[in-house]
Amino acid sequence: MNSMASSLQKLSVLLVIPSLCGLGIFSVVHAQNVNSQPQKVESRPMQKELIEPNLEPFAGAYKEISQIHTTYKERIIQAGDPGKSEALQEEANRKMSQAVTDHGLTIKDYNAIFQSIQNDPALKEEFMTVLNRTQ
Repeated sequence: MNSMASSLQKLSVLLVIPSLCGLGIFSVVHAQNVNSQPQKVESRPMQKELIEPNLEPFAGAYKEISQIHTTYKERIIQAGDPGKSEALQEEANRKMSQAVTDHGLTIKDYNAIFQSIQNDPALKEEFMTVLNRTQ
């Protein structure tokens, strides 16, 4: 179990960020391989004018990423074999990255929007409204 947890930490391209209004939110950070440095999540908040038109696509990507995370989390834990866990993690990461791009966002934009939502209570409230509307 210890080596599996270690391999999950090394391979993690999904940062589980503290919950947003009771919902788990995920910030996708794409990495090329285990040895590469993960891309830094942009800390400077995006301007609201750039975020608002992207809240709907962000909410769609968020929902899809949440579903992928839920589906793969248990499979990765139960895999037992670090190699199998690694393959499942990579598959989940590809699907999460694809979910972001399928909704018309880049990974960088998704992460920047996520950070802005975390740092702006009014934007967080607006996002929750959009998210509830899309469910």
